[in-house]
Amino acid sequence: MPNIAFIIILLFTLSLSVIAQNSEGITPPNVIIIMTDDQGYGDFGITGNDIIETPTINRFASKSVRFDRFYVSPVCAPSRASLLTGRYYLRTGVSGVTRRDEVMNSEEVTIAEYLKQAGYATGCFGKWHNGSNYPFDPTGQGFDEFWGFTDGIIRNYFDTRLKHNTQLAETKGYLTDFFTDKAIAFIEEKQDQPFFCYLPYNVPHTPIQVQDSLFQKYLAKGINEYTAGIYAMCETVDYNLEKLLIALQKLELEENTIIFFLTDNGPNGVRFNGGMKGKKASLDEGGVRVPLFVQWKNHLPENYMVTELADHIDLLPTVLDLCQIPLPEAAKVDGRSLVPLMMRKDTEWAERPLFSYFADRGAVRTNEYRLIVGKNEQLALYDMLADPAQLNNIAGELPDKRNELFELYRNWLSEVKTNDTNLPVEVGHLQQAIVELPTTGGQLHGNLAYKNKNGWSYDWMVNWKSVQDSVSWKIKVVEARDYEFFLQYLVPSGSEGATVVVKVGDQELVQRINESFVPQAYPSPDNVDRGRAPEMAWQDFSWGTLQLSPGDYSLSVQATDIPQDQVGELYGVKVSAVIP
Repeated sequence: MPNIAFIIILLFTLSLSVIAQNSEGITPPNVIIIMTDDQGYGDFGITGNDIIETPTINRFASKSVRFDRFYVSPVCAPSRASLLTGRYYLRTGVSGVTRRDEVMNSEEVTIAEYLKQAGYATGCFGKWHNGSNYPFDPTGQGFDEFWGFTDGIIRNYFDTRLKHNTQLAETKGYLTDFFTDKAIAFIEEKQDQPFFCYLPYNVPHTPIQVQDSLFQKYLAKGINEYTAGIYAMCETVDYNLEKLLIALQKLELEENTIIFFLTDNGPNGVRFNGGMKGKKASLDEGGVRVPLFVQWKNHLPENYMVTELADHIDLLPTVLDLCQIPLPEAAKVDGRSLVPLMMRKDTEWAERPLFSYFADRGAVRTNEYRLIVGKNEQLALYDMLADPAQLNNIAGELPDKRNELFELYRNWLSEVKTNDTNLPVEVGHLQQAIVELPTTGGQLHGNLAYKNKNGWSYDWMVNWKSVQDSVSWKIKVVEARDYEFFLQYLVPSGSEGATVVVKVGDQELVQRINESFVPQAYPSPDNVDRGRAPEMAWQDFSWGTLQLSPGDYSLSVQATDIPQDQVGELYGVKVSAVIP
């Protein structure tokens, strides 16, 4: 974990460095990172897809440095943690995509924090997915402004509710358009100083929600509804990239703005993927290889293909290198700057293995080979030069190479894997007085389950029928004060009467549920049935106030008396700091 005192000194030094550069007339470049969600390698015209229409991205790529072998993590939150920190995500506290496995340690230093301390304005517009509450959210990780959602999924892409910094706000329009408009407004406002704009779009992640005209356009091409919806959502990104590029041109910022475009993992379904094996959540090539296009007008080559292996851990050191901000070895990043590859065609580039991991499975990628480490350490080896589609497992034919790569993988995993996961939720920060604790971020005890089984974002707890059932969270109180607790629940008519206890440490709040309540579902204009329960309009029911001192606590919810067949269903708990 980084040394805080060192980081403070380092960032202060970096800030003085950029101020000095500005005094000498050097204008630091602006940085924009665009990342789409679940858009695979094959979801672009420029990568060989003859159905999808992405003319703006195609043109953008043709004027960019393109990376032919660029790798990310198999799923969303890990890719974001590695991109933001330059470190393998297992080092950051992230180990998955839900149940608080997606939360990144707040002491990690992000691109935004480095650039902010160096004089940059910083904004994030889109999907975060590395922690829902301060200090794990964008406002705690270096961003001056945030418009978006912090969970892995948002259930409605039209006229929805987003966080503006830490507060919920109603929005109008389609999310891809909304995020782009907010990014452009940020750029217009900050155009007279260097800025970093992080634009992580939510599409084409499900649910399938897009303008019907686009959806019908792709249905008419003879593909299935799911893929038609995915391609239609990808086209909204293409349109919005054009809008962003036009805005930069009008502001005369093209020559001083570096733009990165990439996606966060392989495709979220079986469709064209450049002949590669694998999709999202897979450790095969198709699950982790994505496009990366980097454009900086009149500074980087146009239409230049980099063939060396590169990785999302390389983006942070690359950004800082391009901005001439030094990154000392003590920062302990895993990536390396890609600037030599982008600037010089004949540069020497030392070969290195790249590693992937997800759900007790892993992989090693070298220039020639991909080793897949399955569950129970079942090994598969592929020659990626002779067999790019991974049709032939040659682990038995090349035991020495198989064992060599497996040893590399085991050593890497033992180094990067941390026990610092399932971080406690912090309450009491003045930056966020109200903190939400959804049951998807807690631990279920007894026979409890989730409505949709997996416990994704917006899911909730069901099967609450016994006094032995409970849900608990780890919380960390940062300020001594009074805290009011609210429950968000569903109780059908005829199930009233249960007595429910909220316990924090050795203190309790007890109430009986005397009235039924069934929340309404928010409108969900799906083009394709999502197959999951919708987002609900949960109501806050106050359970009382407790005075808490700073420290770590277990917060639990449990029924002590259930006169009917069930208590009901529980979405979560809200904790509100009582601030005079």
